[in-house]
Amino acid sequence: MRTLKYNLSNSRNCFGQLRIVALLFTFLSFWVCKDLSESTYTFINPEDYYKTEADLENGLNSVYADFRTFTTNYKTLVALELLTEHAMPAHSSKDGVKNFNCWQGVNQSTTYNIQIWDSGYELINRCNVVLGRGDKVDMDEKKRNQIYGQARFFRAYTMFVLLRLYGGLAIPESYTSGLNGLAIPRKTASETYDYIVEDLKYCINNLPTRSQWGNGALYKASKGAAQALLGDVYLTRGCMDNYNTTYFQEAKKYLGDVISSGEYELLPDYKSMWYWFVEEAAKNTKESLLEIQFGATQVSALHCYFGINTKDESLGANMYARAGIAHKSYFSFQDEDVRKQCFLTEFTIIGTTTRRYFEAEYKGFSGKGDGKWTSTSPGCVKFYDRTKSAYDTGGSKANYIAMRYSDVLLNYAEVENYLNGPTTDAYSKLEAVHNRSNSKPIAAGLSKEAFDDAIFQERVWEFIGEGHLYYDELRTDRLGKNVYEYKMYMYENGYYNCQKLQFVPQRTFLWKIPQTSLDSNPALVQNPENVSDPRYPLD
Repeated sequence: MRTLKYNLSNSRNCFGQLRIVALLFTFLSFWVCKDLSESTYTFINPEDYYKTEADLENGLNSVYADFRTFTTNYKTLVALELLTEHAMPAHSSKDGVKNFNCWQGVNQSTTYNIQIWDSGYELINRCNVVLGRGDKVDMDEKKRNQIYGQARFFRAYTMFVLLRLYGGLAIPESYTSGLNGLAIPRKTASETYDYIVEDLKYCINNLPTRSQWGNGALYKASKGAAQALLGDVYLTRGCMDNYNTTYFQEAKKYLGDVISSGEYELLPDYKSMWYWFVEEAAKNTKESLLEIQFGATQVSALHCYFGINTKDESLGANMYARAGIAHKSYFSFQDEDVRKQCFLTEFTIIGTTTRRYFEAEYKGFSGKGDGKWTSTSPGCVKFYDRTKSAYDTGGSKANYIAMRYSDVLLNYAEVENYLNGPTTDAYSKLEAVHNRSNSKPIAAGLSKEAFDDAIFQERVWEFIGEGHLYYDELRTDRLGKNVYEYKMYMYENGYYNCQKLQFVPQRTFLWKIPQTSLDSNPALVQNPENVSDPRYPLD
């Protein structure tokens, strides 16, 4: 593995540093001091602290905790949904929802839109500390490699997120002493992909499978999760490299390994994955490859910010509203599709006979008509916890599923279609996902292009509201066309808070790196100005 040297003798004094210095430390993979409520051990110099296996495990626990924060940041998920045609703003001013919806100000770097660069590098830094300090710990080598495998998995996952948003990353290859070596240039996208691939291959060789971890550790990064993520990495890389079949072959291999392992399966009922329907039985099922854990003492805010802007005991935790499903996407579900039941369209105020129900003709303006619906659109129950305890505490115990088996099957069908067309193999994977929830069969004899469209439509029905579709649309060059057509339609037809579209993204779109990070690292080059897709004129 890559070895790292680490030195941060002044970690206890970081509260007196300016923010820019803290960012310098983060970018160099120094340890950033955190609030006491998050992790008290991070105040200790890792040179002095990492002495025993328990110390290294504590460091890894910090990685898991930070990964939860990074992955379930409601602002990021809200933005990723609103940037597609599948969501609409559910508030007039909070969290920039109107700007995201109309793609306004996407070339700015001072108040950058996707606020995930710094938190991503902080998480990468936590992984690097575990990797850099573990060699000195006296422990079983297999156990050490498992700890390294988990740290490298989360580093790879985080880098893959940042790579798709910002392009090639600055990757510190070693720790420095003091403030030396601040000039860390960005790697190319290809070099960054190679780095991610190397991490994930290490994970595959050293992590236990789901069943080897056992019931008490199903939350841990596993060999299957690494294989699935590597398949996704190769699929994305192939799409972004002019549909490179070499990468597609690699994607098919690793996705196929997950499928043939027998470790995962589709649940018979789609609703069984969601806390709203089955409560604790929804957690860490055999369909889940990677799941962010929440519970009574660590609650999720996603219920609140993807809520319907009301509070009622029948709905559980507090509900604000930032984004909701676009009406067109909701009505794209056929009535017999079980997945449509994951969207809340009515409820009865507890202790009364008063019903509130969604009426699409009011175009997202709440409180109108007989139904007096409290938000712009149906609510996404994938994040909801309607228990009495959630109502009392205000927070949801529902887990967030970051990776699941249906995505593996759809990725496999997609890459098989790229390589060989809509074969029986490709059809079987798509039909497994589709037929689980929808009794209307997929048409036989589709062309390669029509089959690709069918896969993408299935993705929409399967993953809408979960923060994944932005990446799928961008790599397949669907995002610009779809955003242009539906955002313009919503604006022209007077939907609530849907302003005129300001920008149409091309497949090469990259978000700007925060100016503070540019100031910290003189070798860091900003992304070029994005140009609106000329195929879709805005005037």
